[in-house]
Amino acid sequence: MISEIIRTAYPHLKKVEKGNFKTVKGELDLLGIVYSDDDLVKAFTIVSQSNSIDEALNAIDSIDSLSVTKVKTKIKTEQKAEKIKQDKIKQEEKKKRLQQKNERLQQKKESEEIKLAKKKADSLNPFKSIDDYKVVGCKDYGELQEMVKIYMKSGWVPYGGITAYNPGGKIGFTPNSFFQAMVKFK
Repeated sequence: MISEIIRTAYPHLKKVEKGNFKTVKGELDLLGIVYSDDDLVKAFTIVSQSNSIDEALNAIDSIDSLSVTKVKTKIKTEQKAEKIKQDKIKQEEKKKRLQQKNERLQQKKESEEIKLAKKKADSLNPFKSIDDYKVVGCKDYGELQEMVKIYMKSGWVPYGGITAYNPGGKIGFTPNSFFQAMVKFK
């Protein structure tokens, strides 16, 4: 049995790492060779200590159970170490994905906060919501008050305080002297 495994899968047994007999098993299954895991370990032990197929076949009878036990222990240790390594890699990848997800969420949150702040600033900025603008002017203050009230009834809103302009101290014909800015909001 062991000699048949060695003859069939010698090159693959030489390349076995960390007790991974997948290619060896595949070849033996393809050829219909019956084997056990212990047979594979024995064949691997012999092949790993030999330099040729002939040397391996001659060493079949001289292999002791202690050597096989050592190889089994070594394989189990390597498999455990590989599993720990793979688990650690998976944990690191999971941690990295979680960190990237958190970063994307944080960026999205910051972007939404910026959009909301801009929207709020725009809503509080009267310049952004003014739809129309005009200046109302009259010769005296009382007349300006009445004119502003008339415009307010039609949807205009006083914007800022009044402005007075008095060139020449009201001598003769004087132009409008009092002004009020009026706006319509969206």
